[in-house]
Amino acid sequence: MDNIDNIQLQYALASLMNGVIHLIVLVATIVLITKKRSMATLLLFIGSLLTSLGFIGGFIYNAIAAKDGAEALLKAQVYLNFFSVFSFFLFGIGFLLLVLNNFKKKKLH
Repeated sequence: MDNIDNIQLQYALASLMNGVIHLIVLVATIVLITKKRSMATLLLFIGSLLTSLGFIGGFIYNAIAAKDGAEALLKAQVYLNFFSVFSFFLFGIGFLLLVLNNFKKKKLH
């Protein structure tokens, strides 16, 4: 039983660190969008917000799905994975737009 407790502690610690990182990125995108409003920063913010909501909602959704058995839990994981991919896709497009629009190659004269 000691091994299970150790695994649960490791999972809780990893989840806490993951949550802190989500919060840092969300705060950074909020600061960015308040300083510079553009399609790029909007996509970064929306992607970050959705990713954070998916992270938090994932715990709740998994807990509810786990009560209905392994198949429901697996389906929940699939839905959460698609949601995560979509959220990170928006973030990635926003980041790409930000880089392309703000770091243009300088011409040499």
